[in-house]
Amino acid sequence: MFEATLRYNSPSDKDTIASSTEYLDSLVIPARMLTANRKALPSNLQNYADEAGVSYYLNPTLSDFRVGDNFRDEKGNIRSWHLKYIEAIGDPLEKLLQNNSNVSAAHLPPEQIESLTAASVEFQENFVIDQLTEERDRYDPIEDVESYAPEAVIPWYHKISQESDLQTNDTILSAAVDASDLPLKPCLFVTPSFIAQETNPEALADLLLKHDLSECFVWIEDLDKHETAESHYTHAAELIVELAEAGIAPHFFYGDYFAMMLSHLGLSGTTYGTMYGEEGGERRERTSGSGVATRYYLDGVKDFLKPVAAVDVQQRVDAEMCPCDVCSRQFDDWSDLAELANDPEQNVQAPMKKHHVRVRWHQIRTVESQLLDETLSELERDHSKYASAFGRSNQVGQKKKLDYLLRWKHAIENVTS
Repeated sequence: MFEATLRYNSPSDKDTIASSTEYLDSLVIPARMLTANRKALPSNLQNYADEAGVSYYLNPTLSDFRVGDNFRDEKGNIRSWHLKYIEAIGDPLEKLLQNNSNVSAAHLPPEQIESLTAASVEFQENFVIDQLTEERDRYDPIEDVESYAPEAVIPWYHKISQESDLQTNDTILSAAVDASDLPLKPCLFVTPSFIAQETNPEALADLLLKHDLSECFVWIEDLDKHETAESHYTHAAELIVELAEAGIAPHFFYGDYFAMMLSHLGLSGTTYGTMYGEEGGERRERTSGSGVATRYYLDGVKDFLKPVAAVDVQQRVDAEMCPCDVCSRQFDDWSDLAELANDPEQNVQAPMKKHHVRVRWHQIRTVESQLLDETLSELERDHSKYASAFGRSNQVGQKKKLDYLLRWKHAIENVTS
């Protein structure tokens, strides 16, 4: 079954997840968030597992330190979330960041890579279990506490943009295999230009096969639907085919509807946020920490729009109201959504997040039940239905076009024809 994985990136996602577990298979959580919420978050994960069988993975925060200063404040001090993680990992990470701006595996001797990898693996395998044991032993011991370990360990990953980066990741994987008791699910973090080179998809598969690994995450940097060329989507599809044919189950670390289409070619799962989180790049610069703009996920166009834009487009095509349980409780028609979005006293983001999670689950299960030709035909029908209304709406940003729907279709056809 195609795995639906949600990013649990903030404590504010708790309510969305708690009320949406039936629409999820697993979660990906930043390790730094776990150390910052060491009491509440392990308990949440236990509840999700007990109540709905939702598993989790920990995104290794070690990878955050490779480049840039996003993990530092304006004075250059390490931010509290990252600092608590660094303290949990200990040396040599603490000393390295005291003496250097960044920590890149490409610039470390093998023994330091091995030490950091072992510490990261140990953290992922034991942190939640240790916290649950410590908290619950005071009251009521947990039976089979080991069952609350992550689904698999994600070794820290080094971005692959050139051939030498393969060797760096090979060193990390060797150390992770030695250190881990749980299954490993590495993340192949690659640039579009790297996988465009003919022999590189095979080299990536060989990297995993060398260590007898049968599953992985795939993160293709900045695969933005509005910016990505058809050729890059074709190369992404070719990579998935290469991995699947090698007996490796690939799982997108960031994915939009294109990822669901790739299930026909061997993709085993995809990951997305409660709002946005469909594509990602390496964060280099310090951010302000401002909130996320509220958007409505419109199934027909497979994208997030301002609520007023979504309403305008849907009314132009005379679409029925979204049938998900959130929208059916909240709105009688599309005008109700516009009113809610314009009411400053209403928390519009909460229902928007829950709506998105439900629509994505429905999309996944629908595509999973279809033949490839049915999925491609449905995508073409959506483009025909919405292209004119999308272009005429003065609520939709001028830079937004629906041609990505056809680029997805053509990319799949390029690989399967």
